[in-house]
Amino acid sequence: MLTVTNNGTQERSLELTSYAEVCLNNRRADMAHPGFAKLFVETRYDGATGALFARRRPRAAGEKATWAVHVSSSNQPPSQEVQYETDRLRFLGRGRTTASPVIFDAGGSLSGTTGPVLDPIFCLRRTVHLAPDAEARVAFVTGAADDQSAVQLIAERYAKIDAAERAFSKASDRYQSELQTLSLTTDDVSLFNRLAGSVVFANPAMREVTALQSDQLDRAALWAHGISGDLPIVLVRANGDRDHALIRQVMMGHDFARRKGLGFDLVLLDEGGAASATRLVEKLQSGPQAEVIGKPGGIFVLSEPDTESDHLKTIAAAARIVLLGSGGQLADQLNRPSPVPLPPSQTLAARVSEQPRAPRPDPVEDLQHWNEFGGFTPDGREYVVLVDAIRPQAPALPPAPWTNVIANPDFGCLTTEAGLGYTWSENSQMNRLTPWSNDPVTDAPGEVLYLRDEETGDVWTPTPLPLGPSAVVTVRHGQGYSRYASRSGHLNQELTVSVAPSDPVKIMHLRLSNDGTRARHVTATYFAEWVLGTHREETATRVVCERDARSGAIMARNPWAGDFAGKLAFAAASQPTRSATSDRTEFLGKYGSVFQPAALGRTNLAERFGPLLDPCAALMVDISVPPGESREVVFLLGEAAGLDEVSRLVHEYADLERAAASLSAVSRQWDNILTSIQVSTPDAGLNLMMNRWLLYQVLACRVWARTSNYQSGGAYGFRDQLQDVMALVYSTPNETRSHILRSAARQFEEGDVQHWWHPPSGIGVRTRITDDLYFLPLVVHHYVSTTGDLQLLDEMVPYITSPLLKDDQEEDFNQPATSEQSGTVYQHCVRALEHGYRLGSHGLPLMGTGDWNDGMNKVGAEGKGESVWNGWFFLTVLKSFATISTSRGDQSRAAWCRERAEALRTALEANAWDGGWYRRAYFDDGTPLGSSLNDECQIDAIPQAWAVISGEADAGRTSQAMREVYDRLVRQEDGLIKLFDPPFDEGLLQPGYIKGYVPGIRENGGQYTHAATWVVWATALQGDGDLALKLWNLINPICHSATRDQVERYKVEPYAVSADIYGAPPHAGRGGWTWYTGSASWFYRVALEAILGFRQQGPSLRFEPCVPAGWPAYEIAYQYGSATYRIQFDNAKGIGRGVHSVTLDGKPVANETVPLVEDGRMHDVHIVIG
Repeated sequence: MLTVTNNGTQERSLELTSYAEVCLNNRRADMAHPGFAKLFVETRYDGATGALFARRRPRAAGEKATWAVHVSSSNQPPSQEVQYETDRLRFLGRGRTTASPVIFDAGGSLSGTTGPVLDPIFCLRRTVHLAPDAEARVAFVTGAADDQSAVQLIAERYAKIDAAERAFSKASDRYQSELQTLSLTTDDVSLFNRLAGSVVFANPAMREVTALQSDQLDRAALWAHGISGDLPIVLVRANGDRDHALIRQVMMGHDFARRKGLGFDLVLLDEGGAASATRLVEKLQSGPQAEVIGKPGGIFVLSEPDTESDHLKTIAAAARIVLLGSGGQLADQLNRPSPVPLPPSQTLAARVSEQPRAPRPDPVEDLQHWNEFGGFTPDGREYVVLVDAIRPQAPALPPAPWTNVIANPDFGCLTTEAGLGYTWSENSQMNRLTPWSNDPVTDAPGEVLYLRDEETGDVWTPTPLPLGPSAVVTVRHGQGYSRYASRSGHLNQELTVSVAPSDPVKIMHLRLSNDGTRARHVTATYFAEWVLGTHREETATRVVCERDARSGAIMARNPWAGDFAGKLAFAAASQPTRSATSDRTEFLGKYGSVFQPAALGRTNLAERFGPLLDPCAALMVDISVPPGESREVVFLLGEAAGLDEVSRLVHEYADLERAAASLSAVSRQWDNILTSIQVSTPDAGLNLMMNRWLLYQVLACRVWARTSNYQSGGAYGFRDQLQDVMALVYSTPNETRSHILRSAARQFEEGDVQHWWHPPSGIGVRTRITDDLYFLPLVVHHYVSTTGDLQLLDEMVPYITSPLLKDDQEEDFNQPATSEQSGTVYQHCVRALEHGYRLGSHGLPLMGTGDWNDGMNKVGAEGKGESVWNGWFFLTVLKSFATISTSRGDQSRAAWCRERAEALRTALEANAWDGGWYRRAYFDDGTPLGSSLNDECQIDAIPQAWAVISGEADAGRTSQAMREVYDRLVRQEDGLIKLFDPPFDEGLLQPGYIKGYVPGIRENGGQYTHAATWVVWATALQGDGDLALKLWNLINPICHSATRDQVERYKVEPYAVSADIYGAPPHAGRGGWTWYTGSASWFYRVALEAILGFRQQGPSLRFEPCVPAGWPAYEIAYQYGSATYRIQFDNAKGIGRGVHSVTLDGKPVANETVPLVEDGRMHDVHIVIG
């Protein structure tokens, strides 16, 4: 309720705008993956009440929808309709926060957008007109329920101001009644609220500093006493026979907070011994606290003499508040002075800036596919983004973050066109060094490099966010680096971000050049918020910082970090620091942010280190740049196994020449990988993606980093990375080989596999998903047949073991043990095939709780549902593996594979054909899915595509089925290939959580690019090169971003494949999650193998082109060890498919097969298509 009084002499009109971000989810799920969680929320506006409604769609048949409502009322007569907004992007604007939303810019207004907005908010705007001395009362009311009628009732009731006023009156009455019932005073409530504040915000003064000295702390010590560690802990060290007053106060505060919904574990550590603790428990059991003893959010009583000292240390370290029996009453202890002194008082004497307005930069070199936001350099090695960061306007950013994933096999970072992103080590989810932002709207950085002019006090950043340089920033994303360049105030600034080729260190190389007539005195301050875990919210109270005198580095460790507890994260600079701090509160200021750091208004940083701080690393260095000269400085962020390694890494990389050498080594590394195959075709967009960007996406992001701006997995998915490494067999086959061995080691003794697992521990999930294990023999066959590396089949790999799933379990998250059993890779494949060959009543493979489409987790959850796609896919795997068995002389296994493949083919043709296409699956009760009999999901693309890919389906049927795919699922106008149609919504079918997605989003009736690539592959196999390329370009992100209008629609990066494209208004044609998608590997292979026809078979090449008839020619250069094969395809006949003749170095070859020899020579191969 807001009351506004006009104390002036003139009439005033005011706009009052509310803003709330809609979650409708539990905190843990929202924190883990907010971008995903928001996809299930829809909004609508009710004109009758002026209310906004939000609904979270249920993800399962038995789950109820969750509803929220936001409504406003006023005592003034309505002068106009209430304005509203539910799209957060439209409210804030890209790169902005609630401090400066775009809707308050001149001409800004609320758009009235509702529906599947993808990032929902509640925003209502009322205008009030006040005569002199007049008063206006305006209420904004937010409510929630699990029933639509209930929230509708709330809207109708509180659309009238009287209802809101009565609510306040009733709340006051209830409050007084509650005080009386609980025998509390207003002073008690004030005290308990202060206690709650220290629980929520972890007041350093209330914690125990000595408990954080341990190198490693284990939650198992909490579990031993029934304490989960999931809730905040308040520890009271007291004597149960003596400290009655304190214990009573704290228990009353605990009860009060629990009634208000704030749960925390209250641990009473009785220092009086076992007898005293027993008496305390008996007393509690006889009172109202009996029902919460030993329960989550309840009370735990321990006897100090009977509790292991390590356990006591662990509990004290975990506690957000530690109270002492000897410390006086609760009020006295909550008044403890902070152990951290107040910030230093010296402030920087700012002077008027004389910097001229930054001129527009010279045009960037001719860029390919320029779309007014960015384009490719002529050689295709970089994507260049131009960001107008001339203040006071906010930077003119692309409509979504345009990112780069920079990684080596064990360490990496993510950058965007706006800033420095985040950094991780070993596991991009479980060991984030700095915060991952899953917020494509604000893209708030957890790492920032600030520059400050020491003469004027001006502060800016060389990156567009958070405080751009008042100039146009040229951002270059390349393989292994990102670079930000700009010119402002006669100072050219260039910041290059890279990761060392093999060491766990991020290198930020800053170069400043002074083209003015006076010397420039600048400080550069690098700031990083420590996480050292998954979420900063959980780890901030656990991180301990210190300064290393030898290297000058700020080091941080998290003793609670499990597998990573022994590691030291560090930040360092290439020259001695002027000042530093590890206190984030001191640096940003109370309620501060990276957009206005308080510390940069002072001369120096506070030199604070140690435990009980809000942890960060901030390093300030001086830079003086004479006229016409340049100066450089390097900042590092990394993680080491110990202090000696910190010193080594700082010595090795905090050096200007060595930092530059590291970047050169990174570039050479990527060139060696990416130039293994180079294509030159009439399609420039295909060339760009194939020659640099697709394989970079596969290896840097999918295999090494396993993270992106939209999903930060950290884990290996069994089917996921196995598919990814299929594209690497030509350029870096050792990566493929290594991952096959890594995956085989995640197979259970029974033959099933972990669906996903986290390195290094191997903790992960065992499921009833049925397709995972098929991918091991598929990828083994692909690798062995391509490279000829038969030795892989005899590599010994152990199995893993864990309890079998119970009948009522769909999955189990655990850490398996390494089994005493081992087998060759070949035996692992056989065990996967035998375990996977389980059929249902139609003779088709069982669906389980998913068969590539994890969202269809209820189709076969009872163990009877069958998958048509699994049938075609498994048939393909069996056929291919039979060739391996034959080559090994294992004729019985080869026969076993062929017999089962034929049985599947027969069953599929008999039971899966729907009349115009192949069905998708059968539910547990026998109901077909993907059938004309269904009201939703009548046709699904993947069984049609794999019927073709298998090579075993009836040719007439596959031709008809693919025509239906082109007619019903290919949407040229929106630039997408839908997974299925129509999407799930209100129909009777209950396939699983896929139905929770808004129709047209992700798998639910949008384009799921992974499947779309299979449609292209099937098209090429059917011999239509023109259509195959046309469909390939429907996927190519370059083709979605050719103009500014296209970018505004597609939004995401033009140089990275998107996992999905939305298929329904208002988002039709919008790109979804980019970078972290298995479709990049298939997209590469489709072009190289299915369209361009490049096929390696051991030490030889074969060719099966299927290209557009209008292509006159194209070329592939293949680096085979020390030899290079320049392969020229002649399509002068305009046929586009088939091979008429092949010559090698001018001589015909037998069987149209080119032998490969590592002889250090250049070889010319000429193919006549026809």
